[in-house]
Amino acid sequence: MKNTLTTTLLRMLTFVFLGSAALHAQENYTIKISIKTEGLPAEMAAYGEQDMVTYVKGDKSKTEISSMMFSSTTYIDGQKVTSLNDAMGNKSGYTTTKEELEAADKAEPSEKPTITYTEEKKMIAGYECKKAIVTSIGKDKKESVTTVWVTDKIKNPNKSVARSNRRGMADLSDLNGYPLAMEMPMNFQGAEAKVVMNTLEVSTAVIDDAVFTVNTEGYTMMSYKEMKEKQKMMQQGR
Repeated sequence: MKNTLTTTLLRMLTFVFLGSAALHAQENYTIKISIKTEGLPAEMAAYGEQDMVTYVKGDKSKTEISSMMFSSTTYIDGQKVTSLNDAMGNKSGYTTTKEELEAADKAEPSEKPTITYTEEKKMIAGYECKKAIVTSIGKDKKESVTTVWVTDKIKNPNKSVARSNRRGMADLSDLNGYPLAMEMPMNFQGAEAKVVMNTLEVSTAVIDDAVFTVNTEGYTMMSYKEMKEKQKMMQQGR
């Protein structure tokens, strides 16, 4: 059960912030976010809490997610993505290119969601955000509604990578800006739950280039194709 939750959260969280993390060139951002999965069984509740930190400098970004169960680090430079995951000592990762992601997207096309911006606004971490409702239709033809608070003061130009890496999640790549808060529905073993994300802090201090150096030591690395095959096997319960 714990492994299933880990895999689901990693897929969801990596997708949500992968594309959003590549901001406008010459700008520096460090964004700290708190994440909680509500609606889990009582014995699993503590495992649904994560901390996320995203570092952005020009076209480079690094996103770190940590919790009781796992840690994940994702690097992106606009053309290449490296994802490193540590699930209770089981370290694995993969590297893929923008071209591979786009090819996979074409092979598994899906309907784009409807994004409706409301007039409702609120301040989050010093940024004015507008409420948006994202309505998606899944492969099972069921409707899924995600609530997002987005600021246009932080740009999200890396749309093609975000869209290609959604892995069955709602496509948020056409949002007009960066999501600083979100409520996203989640199905966990047949039970309805939701992932709630809130930004705690946004810093514009200059970030050292060394932060974006990829270190794969100790990780079993796979190709993108191998990673997809492993995911398929896990979904089939093998």
